[in-house]
Amino acid sequence: MKIENIYIGTWIPRASIHLKEIYKFLNSAESSVIGLEAKKLKAFKEVLVIDKVEFIKDEKIDIIKASCKECDISISEEGIIMLKSKNEISNKNFQNTRLDLEKFFLEKFSPAIKYLFSLGAPLPKQLQDIREVYPTIITLRDCPKEDALEFIKKENLEIYSENKYGKIEVFFGEDTNIINLDGAKEDGKFETLLQDIIFLKELSLYLANCLNIHREIWEKIDLVREAKEIAYKDFPAIREQINGYLKTLSLTKARINQMSDIIETRKELESKEEIKELNNLKINRTQNLIGDIKYIKDLWEITIEYANNTLNLLDSLSQESIQRELSTLKFVSLLAAITSFFGMNIAFPWEERWPNTFIHSFVVIVIIAAVALLFYFFLKIFVYNRKFKIKDFQ
Repeated sequence: MKIENIYIGTWIPRASIHLKEIYKFLNSAESSVIGLEAKKLKAFKEVLVIDKVEFIKDEKIDIIKASCKECDISISEEGIIMLKSKNEISNKNFQNTRLDLEKFFLEKFSPAIKYLFSLGAPLPKQLQDIREVYPTIITLRDCPKEDALEFIKKENLEIYSENKYGKIEVFFGEDTNIINLDGAKEDGKFETLLQDIIFLKELSLYLANCLNIHREIWEKIDLVREAKEIAYKDFPAIREQINGYLKTLSLTKARINQMSDIIETRKELESKEEIKELNNLKINRTQNLIGDIKYIKDLWEITIEYANNTLNLLDSLSQESIQRELSTLKFVSLLAAITSFFGMNIAFPWEERWPNTFIHSFVVIVIIAAVALLFYFFLKIFVYNRKFKIKDFQ
């Protein structure tokens, strides 16, 4: 059995304009993006040790191909990135080869791309660094099925299905896919198949993480809605927390809408031959994913509405407490004024008795003011520590 090549891949949603920016960076260590430091761009490019860069225009999608010291890189305008090892691979060292590819991507290539696109709308932190293992594709050459199965068993690879179509046999796994080439070439058509496998797997992962974000945010909002009591003094922190959720929901919603546009575009660009191959290999999940995206989009609208309703409820209760505080302040002021003028026999500067009683008058005024402030202070504490049963106001 001979291991032909090892690929790792990922998908970072991008458009054709981003591909040109990547090409300019890889080719000349420059960027048309205003605000990026030229020294940093140069340092990032030097680490990659690039020998050659090509911008390949195709009738469907454009692709960048770069040859580095450690691997070959392919980037499509949709943002599908594939790294192919340049090292000689054996059955014994293939895991080290895969780890070397991942290390190159995580420590060298990914930081460069992240810096290149560091300006503008950020990716929600819940979707950043969401996994440690990237999809790995191992290609075998003319390997008997028994040998392939023995290799899978020996390496403890988690494979859940296998399908064959023509000269290609594919073993699909959670993190690793194995493709046995029975006379088939690793040409442009084969590369398209690899891109499809990576795209479909990565999009599924992305949607799964969106679902996890929904669950996480919904549960945290539920803790507020279902709490027995919430003190008024805690309202600002809770509002800030929910506004943070809404920011995440808004950014992720925009990304989900992008997913919808991208998969619809891919569907239109796929040829009948490509669709037939994906169908025969039983990996064509395009229509399923379109349905999943619609489901996630509907779920997102409900989650945003739930967060906004909770925020509006807190604002309503907060306004009520502010009105109570203002009413208390008015009451204290009125009580102090009435007591001052009618209950304490206070002298005024224009009265004849002023010289004899002004000290007494000041003391009385100070006592009244102190009592009023103390009374207001305790009422304010009462208002701030007032606890609401959110359920009673829903």
